[in-house]
Amino acid sequence: HVGSAPDADVDPGPAWRPGQVSQAEALDLAREFSTRSMAISSYAELGPALSQSLEYARKKPQDVLALNQPWLRLTWRQVALSLEHLLAALPRLDQDPGILAREFTWYRGDPETLLTGYYEPWLNASLTPHPDYPYALYSPPSDRSRYSREAIDFGGALAGRGLEVAWVDNLVDVYFLHVQGSGRLALRDGGSMHAIYAGTNSHEYVGLGRFMVEQGLFSEEDMSMQAIRSYFEANPHTMPELMSVNPKYIFFQLSAHGPFGSTTAELTPRVSVAVDPEYIPYASLLALDAILPGHQGPDERHFGLALAQDTGCMAGNHVDLFCGSDERAAYQAGLMKGSANLYFLVSNLALP
Repeated sequence: HVGSAPDADVDPGPAWRPGQVSQAEALDLAREFSTRSMAISSYAELGPALSQSLEYARKKPQDVLALNQPWLRLTWRQVALSLEHLLAALPRLDQDPGILAREFTWYRGDPETLLTGYYEPWLNASLTPHPDYPYALYSPPSDRSRYSREAIDFGGALAGRGLEVAWVDNLVDVYFLHVQGSGRLALRDGGSMHAIYAGTNSHEYVGLGRFMVEQGLFSEEDMSMQAIRSYFEANPHTMPELMSVNPKYIFFQLSAHGPFGSTTAELTPRVSVAVDPEYIPYASLLALDAILPGHQGPDERHFGLALAQDTGCMAGNHVDLFCGSDERAAYQAGLMKGSANLYFLVSNLALP
């Protein structure tokens, strides 16, 4: 996902060591949790998201290791038990968040987790061809790997093959839809639909923002989704050459629901995170402590539960927070790049 800005670090400090947190410290941390930062009014609202992660974990071989780090080893059974326990505890959490420390054991992850953000952009669209909506969104062709972004968007390689699922009015919006992986279409005739991920051409992803910095088009400090958009608005003639630097192409299908993560869970704003599943297993129950870019105000602390439900172009100790689909989500996701503190929560019932 695209987006960076001057670091908004949560400094782990010299005392940060991966491994088990004392119950006293976990109690202090649990009391600092904010449902507001998770964009919920009650922990009960997390029920559907937890249930979807639990369904995923239960389908895995229960005795196989899901997480294998020097500071924590968990089987899929332990992951599932932790989710099951939290799901049962939700009705009590609003009145007693200390349950998260008394009934769960906290483990610090490796320090300085890289935090970025992504969101579900809105696009103006038509479900039928229209001169005001000249840019197509495509379903995957059978020979998808043959075509790069340049061939599809600027060479017409898929035009006229009946693969169009919608047409959009702005090419920059289409590009960022590809970066985010899914979006919401505001339809010309009224109503809306989700454009959800249906596959890729399997070409390697190249970060456009990074390339533009290397070309001297703006500085590392200024690089963000907003900066890229502003550059294209001022220099539309550069879009074919610059966008084609990233050959990876995303294909879509329409849905009344979404967006969905790699675990097929419907993503929950400010709770669902994308991860490298080789480093953080899907369905992991996490706590995320970070400073997010302020929207119409100062930077804000985000401290709450998180669920590993998606993946993207990240590797290792990197989480990508799904921010939602509103203006605040777009702003924060576009600027978010900093360090975070990450904890793994394990039910005491799942421990020896």
